[in-house]
Amino acid sequence: MSSGKLKFFVGLNTGYVTHGHPDERYIEFYRRRSSPALHCAIIGNVVIPGGFGSNTKTPTLSHTPVWTTVASAIKEQGTLPGIQLATTWEGYIGSKSFRPSTAHETIDRSRQVVRQLGSKKITSILGSLDDATNIALDAGFRHLQIHAAHGYLFNLLIDHRLNENAAEVRSQLARWAMRLTAVHVETSIRISLRSGDEHFDANGRDLFYEQIAGLPFDFIDVSSGFYNINKQLIYPGRPDLLRARRAETIALACRFPSRRFILSGRALLASQQDLPSNLHIGLCRDLIANPNYLADTKKGCVNSGKCHYFSRGTDQLTCAQWTDEP
Repeated sequence: MSSGKLKFFVGLNTGYVTHGHPDERYIEFYRRRSSPALHCAIIGNVVIPGGFGSNTKTPTLSHTPVWTTVASAIKEQGTLPGIQLATTWEGYIGSKSFRPSTAHETIDRSRQVVRQLGSKKITSILGSLDDATNIALDAGFRHLQIHAAHGYLFNLLIDHRLNENAAEVRSQLARWAMRLTAVHVETSIRISLRSGDEHFDANGRDLFYEQIAGLPFDFIDVSSGFYNINKQLIYPGRPDLLRARRAETIALACRFPSRRFILSGRALLASQQDLPSNLHIGLCRDLIANPNYLADTKKGCVNSGKCHYFSRGTDQLTCAQWTDEP
């Protein structure tokens, strides 16, 4: 691998949750995959206080001591503990289909969600983000990520194409990031390169990239797709989708050379020689499949699809390659 490339375990849902809190399966899952070879493990899709999950098996952040246990389990293995802060909205329903029949309605519905929330509620949500930040810091997390991808609420709030007051939200997130930088805590924001709606993606996307690149986050974690439009973009399995994700991410990193980005989508499969110096490595399915993947990169994901537990109608992460995990 090219020198200087940091490696991240990017955020995901595991379903290892009991009564809204991480359980022992969750702790062991991250403990096993953390090591000095991994810069940061970002535990995924953690709902801020008062927020709403993307499904019934997403954990909600609280003062419960288990969050300290999770952060300590990661740190003790030599990895920086990270947490991805997220919320959807009341009444949100995630599609089980990878290409839902109502996808064409999602953009209009997203705009309607923002309008119905109104400025007062949005201010309250950002206040809850501050509460979550303080809880996460107290628990020992030292990388905090805003989940502003996949059509979830922070995604809608920061995009001028969906929220007419997006500039104010971005300004507040900029202040949030600077506050954390001042206390030596890493920050990142996850975004989607595209939604999957061709008309929406063809208008204003370059301006959106400029707006995000102007925010003072340490890293921009690059994903793609809205969950209720095209999940194939979120979880690219086909070679053509993987190549497209890689090419778009490289182009974005080259366009903003002073910013640092995280590439995901089987990021270690192809040669690293063409990656710009400001593009780092995000791991997900390969590290799910093999906790020791960074020491044995020949054994990774084989696209069995069992990690897509919600779409399969089950309630927790599994993998066809596991022999001794839940």
